[in-house]
Amino acid sequence: MHEGPTIGLDVTQAVKRRGRGIARYIRQVVAARPAGALSAELYIRDHRWLKRALIDDLAPELPRRWLASPLGLRAPRPDLLHGFGNHLPQREKIPLSFTVHDVRALDQPAGYEGKARLERNIQRANGIICLTEYGKTRLAHHFPRLQDKVVHVIPHGVDHDLFYPRPEEEVASISQRYGLQRPYLVQLGSWFPHKNLELSVRSWRQSQAAEEGLDLVFIGGAAPEAYRQELLKLAGPLRERMHWIEHAPAPDLPALLSGARCLLQPSRYEGFALPLLEAMAVGLPGVVSNASCLPEVSAGLWPVADVEDVATFSQGLDRMALDDAARSDVSRKGLAYARNFTWERTAGANEAFFSAVLQARG
Repeated sequence: MHEGPTIGLDVTQAVKRRGRGIARYIRQVVAARPAGALSAELYIRDHRWLKRALIDDLAPELPRRWLASPLGLRAPRPDLLHGFGNHLPQREKIPLSFTVHDVRALDQPAGYEGKARLERNIQRANGIICLTEYGKTRLAHHFPRLQDKVVHVIPHGVDHDLFYPRPEEEVASISQRYGLQRPYLVQLGSWFPHKNLELSVRSWRQSQAAEEGLDLVFIGGAAPEAYRQELLKLAGPLRERMHWIEHAPAPDLPALLSGARCLLQPSRYEGFALPLLEAMAVGLPGVVSNASCLPEVSAGLWPVADVEDVATFSQGLDRMALDDAARSDVSRKGLAYARNFTWERTAGANEAFFSAVLQARG
C-alpha cells in the first residue's frame, strides 16, 4: 500500500472531444511522470463533451475520480489538487495549485474571457507553474504578493520520438499529399487574429523568397472566415500561392516542417510557442516577433522583428530561407538547443513543484 501524499491531477481538458494545445501538454506530462513519483489520481470534471476513449487511454494505471461539483471534491480528498487548466474548486481547504498557460486575460483583458476566474485562482492557489520567465514576470506585475506562493517556471517539452529531421523521401511524399509543389515558408498554429498572420503575408509578399518562388503555408485551423478573406486580400496577386492545411494529423507535422525553408512565428502574444521548439527539433530555422515570450523561447537563435515591422521580418525570413550558410548554422544550433526540452524533464520538474507546495504547507 502506498504511503505518503497523494496528488490529484485535474486532466479534464485532455479528455474533451475538441482538445487543443493544453490537451497535448497534459497528456505528455502525465505520460512522462518519473518512476518514484508521488502517488496520483486523475480528476475529471463533469462535461458533456468528454470522450470516453481519451479517458481510458490516459495513464490507465492511475485511479480516476469525478470532480462532479465546481464547489469542492468528494472524499477521500488528495493532499494537493493541481489544475492543468484554469479551473480550481471554489470551496476547498486542501492545498491547490495550477498551471498558468498564459496571462493574456490580464495583459489584454478586452474581448478575452476568463479574467475573473484566473484572478480568483491566483488568489486562492498555494502554488503556480508558469511556462516562461516572461509569464512569471507578468504575473508578478499583476499580483505583487506572488512571492507568498510557491512559483516555479517549468517549460514545455518536445516529443523527440516524433519531431526529428525527416528524410527527403518522406518529405516529398507528404508534400505531394498536401499539394505542395514548390518550396514554401510555414506558419504553424491556430489562425486567430492575435497570431498576426497578416505580418507573415505582408512580409512574404515583399520578400526575395516570394520572388524566387517560395509559397506560404498556414497549418492549423479555426480561422474566422472574415479574417481569412482579409489575408487573401493582403496577398494580392500571390493569393493563389497561399495554402491552408486545416488540422493536419500530428504524424504529418515533422515532415511538413522538415520540408519548409523557414518557420514564421509573428504572434502578438504567446504563452509558450511550442511549434518554435518543434521546428528547431527537425532542423528548421525561423523568424519570430518580439512579443511576449518569443525572444525568450527562441533564445536569440532566430532573427527578431517587431510585430508591425514588415521590412525587418521580411529580411529575417529571407536570410533564414535563402542564405544557405546562415540556415546551416541556425539549424545546427537549434537542434542542439531543442534537445534541452523533454517531457520527461517537464514531468520531473512538476513533481519537484508538487513536493515544494506540500512542504511549504507543512
